Amino acid sequence: MNRDTLGLVESPAQLLHLIEWCYDEGTADRTRAVVLAPTQASAISQLRALSDLAAEEGISMVWAEPRRSPLAFAASVRRLWSEVGAARRLVLGDPFSGLIQTVLPAAKAQQIVVVDDGTATMEFAAQYTASGPLRRWNSRPSAMDVPRTLLGQRARRVLNGGALRLFTVMPVTGLPQSRLQHNHYNWLRGRFGTPRMFTGVDVVGSSLVETGVADRGAYLKRVAELADSFGRPGRYFAHRREHPDKLTELARISGLDVVRPQLPIEVELRRGPVAQRVVSFPSSVGYTLPVVLSGLPVRYQFEPVPEEMLGAEVSERARDFLSKMTADLRYSARLWAPDSNALSASA
Repeated sequence: MNRDTLGLVESPAQLLHLIEWCYDEGTADRTRAVVLAPTQASAISQLRALSDLAAEEGISMVWAEPRRSPLAFAASVRRLWSEVGAARRLVLGDPFSGLIQTVLPAAKAQQIVVVDDGTATMEFAAQYTASGPLRRWNSRPSAMDVPRTLLGQRARRVLNGGALRLFTVMPVTGLPQSRLQHNHYNWLRGRFGTPRMFTGVDVVGSSLVETGVADRGAYLKRVAELADSFGRPGRYFAHRREHPDKLTELARISGLDVVRPQLPIEVELRRGPVAQRVVSFPSSVGYTLPVVLSGLPVRYQFEPVPEEMLGAEVSERARDFLSKMTADLRYSARLWAPDSNALSASA
């Protein structure tokens, strides 16, 4: 069968959601997915493992490493330019990506689908409905501001001209319902069934410190307090961007068993084992895990980021985004709380 659908993904979460979209659409055997590998070792490991699962579903997987050097980046742009131009349908994992924005003007696709990339999806939806270039919510001023602004403007023009759809589990507003396709994690829940559960707590790690949003000391102190309040046993699932030194200190002061997930956290917890209580700070898991673990007797606790935990150089834009996400997750928590068979939450 003709592989007329091209997927471009750069992270494990994006690849997971590409698999989910292919499953819902029944297009796995028509999809060629190019993994534009990042540089983080843990992300690469997860992408390799998830690529095997995607191939089992019938998706044609291609591995590329455009970030090895400027020459590798340029070679990837040349190869992708023709592939993007030939695709009837284009599935993007990260519309903020500089590489994707570079090749997007070549697109002649009848349909462009953006799949979830964590909370960046909400920011994309908000920016798409407003004017201006596409830029990440936590981006900082740099010498690349001018060229990145030009790329973002070109990307917007391409997306505005095509039949854009958003495949998401996030509470997106501002886009017409005809452009939204809801992700129910049908593939994941069917693939792994009911996980084994144990008494304890699973803390889902965050890159808030690494992105400059949270103060390191305050973050570590709060994780240790959570571990003390729930007792043992307990696990801490490290975010792929978390620094090894930070994780070593976290394990020492909290007593939690630090785990480097082999697959995205949604896959890890659905295939099990999973604790009877799951805790996270503001991140995409506040939206994804209630769906992934629906029907299971798991309590979910959302931990907001107080003012004293914020880093010294957090921008107002980042503060506003974090505030909106906190409000959304608190609302989501109230929706889940009445159902004892679903994830419930306390803030």
